[in-house]
Amino acid sequence: MSSIIFVRHAQASLFEDNYDQLSDRGLEQARQLGKYFSQQALAFDEVYTGPCRRHQQTASEVARHSTHPSPPAIEIAELDEHHLDQLATQHVHKIAEQFPNIGELQIAFQSADGRAERQKSFARLFEATADLWVTSRCPLFGVESWPEFHQRVNDGISKIVGRAVRGKKILVFTSAGVIAVALRRALGCPDDVALGLSWRTWNCSLTEFAFSQDRFSLDRFNALPHLDNRKNWTYR
Repeated sequence: MSSIIFVRHAQASLFEDNYDQLSDRGLEQARQLGKYFSQQALAFDEVYTGPCRRHQQTASEVARHSTHPSPPAIEIAELDEHHLDQLATQHVHKIAEQFPNIGELQIAFQSADGRAERQKSFARLFEATADLWVTSRCPLFGVESWPEFHQRVNDGISKIVGRAVRGKKILVFTSAGVIAVALRRALGCPDDVALGLSWRTWNCSLTEFAFSQDRFSLDRFNALPHLDNRKNWTYR
C-alpha cells in the first residue's frame, strides 16, 4: 500500500481584494505544518499542488520549514477548487429570483456587522448555494457543474495514484472541495454528504488515504496534529 495526504490550503484572505493568498495566520499554520513534518521525520516521494496561489504558498511555506527534503511540487490543474464562489457572489441575485431563501441569506450577509458575523452569514449563503449546485437545481451561468467538477478531480487523483509504485508517500496541497471528492471516492457516500464534509474541513488540515491499484481507503480525516493552539483552527 501507498499513502497520500491531502492538505487543505492554509487560511486565505477572505473579504480582501485578493482572496487567493494566505493571511498572516495562514502563513503561521503552514509554518507549523512544516515544523511538524520535521519533528516526525516525514519526507515525501512526490508532492503535488493545485493551480491556486493559496495551494502553492502553503506548499512553499511547509517546504521552507521542513528539514527533511521532498521533491519540488508539481502543479496539477485537475486539483483546482470548484468555483461556487462565483455563484454565491456574482450570480446570487439571479439565483434568488428562483430560490427566495438565497435572497434572504444574501440580505443577511450584506447587513452583517463585524467580521465574525460576516463570516457566519457568508457561510450560510455559500452552503445554501452549494446545496443547489450539488443537486443540479440552480442555473450555472458558465460555472462548472458538480458532475463535471467531480469527474475532473477524480481524473486528477487517478493520474497521481495510477503511476505510484507500492510504498510511496505522496503529499497534495489543494482545497476542501477536492478533498470532498477524494472522500467520496473512498467512502462511496452521496454527493451532498461528501460536499458537506468540506464545510467542516479545517485550513491546513491533513486527510490521509491508503491506496493500491484496486483500493482507496480513508485512514484519517481533518487532522491538526501540528496546531496545538486552537486559535489557529480556522475554516475560512
